[in-house]
This record gives sequence, structure tokens and C-alpha cells, in this order.
Amino acid sequence: MGFIKLKDIQKKFGFGENEVIALNKINLEVEKGELLAITGKSGCGKSTLLNILGGLCNPTSGEYLFNNDNISKYSQNKLAKFRNDNIGFVVQNFALINDMTVFDNVMLPLKYTYKRIPNKKEVVESLLVKLGIENKAKMMPSKLSGGQCQRVSIARALACNPEVLLADEPTGSLDEETGKNILNIFKELNKSGMTVIMVTHDLDIASLCSRKIEMKDGKII
Repeated sequence: MGFIKLKDIQKKFGFGENEVIALNKINLEVEKGELLAITGKSGCGKSTLLNILGGLCNPTSGEYLFNNDNISKYSQNKLAKFRNDNIGFVVQNFALINDMTVFDNVMLPLKYTYKRIPNKKEVVESLLVKLGIENKAKMMPSKLSGGQCQRVSIARALACNPEVLLADEPTGSLDEETGKNILNIFKELNKSGMTVIMVTHDLDIASLCSRKIEMKDGKII
């Protein structure tokens, strides 16, 4: 059985004539340690699928099994703990807090985690070194390049040592060379054993992943 398993996942928004089926009977297995790319045109359901994988919302129907636990029926409180314990998020626009330093942005999830993590300052310092931005620790995000901001967001996503890293168009706001550098970071994380699932419209980026799936109209094709 896959580390992650989706069974007949549906996600609907709206009611009656306004109902939209964002995901339509999705079946997917992801093995622990995979580097998976999810591709498809805008509006095909990629981000909705990523949101369900990350516990940001429940499916309308179907089952989501994570390491044999059924996540699909979790309450909002249990979903929040699931996210905090298991998932790191990286998004296209970085989602950094502009009036906080790089160090404080990376420290933020450690202040709210359910996990017992000693030496939080050392965790942040180690991640900044790992991502090659230790000399930016006291800077504000507005003073950084796009690639540097994405490195900060990756460090923040790794702060609580998640089992899975989810990335939604992580290279979409970056130039081609910087985008490839960011993908290389994901590949290194994946080599160390982390499961990485990335939504991307860039087929060149997707081709460098270990597996690629394509979506259309809420289905995996």
C-alpha cells in the first residue's frame, strides 16, 4: 500500500446550478520518498488536489489515507495538527511576512508546532546554512531576490521536519535558471528521503522529477 493513497476523491464547490466539480474520482498512490510532479492547465484541479493532500480541506467524498490513517474524516482541529506534524508548504508567491526578518520567518512555524523541538534557534540557523542564506538572516524579505525569498520559504517549510513537502508552482515567479536551482534543492531533499509533491505548469521542470502525472477537468489522465 502506498504511503499516500487517494481513493475515489471528489471535491465539489457550490450547490445546484452553481456546483463545480474540482476533483472527479481521483485515485492516486504516492510512495514514501517519491519526487512527484502534477501537471495540467490552469483550472484542472492541481491546486485543489494539493490542498487535500496537505490537509487544508477535506474531500467531499472518497478516502485519503496517509500512512494508513484516514485523513478524509478529520475535524478541522485534527487537520491542523496533521498539517503541523507532517506537511511543509512552498508556494509561488513565497507568502513571507514582510515586516519580519528572514530568521523570524523561518522561526514562525516552530512557535506554533505541536511537536517538541528543542534548540529551535539552532534548527533555524542550520536550515539557513543548508539553503545557503545564512548571511540573510537579519534582512527583510523585501531586500531579497525572488530566488532568495523562495529559499526562505523552503527553509520555513522544513522547520518542523515534515514527512512531505508540497510545492504549488514553486518556480512560477522565478527566471529559468533560478527555477532550476530551486528544483535542485527539492531533488537534494528528495535524495535525503523526503517525499516531495510539486504542482507545476512547466513541463521541463516536471520532466526532471521521478514521476509525472497530468490532470484535466478534475481527473488524472
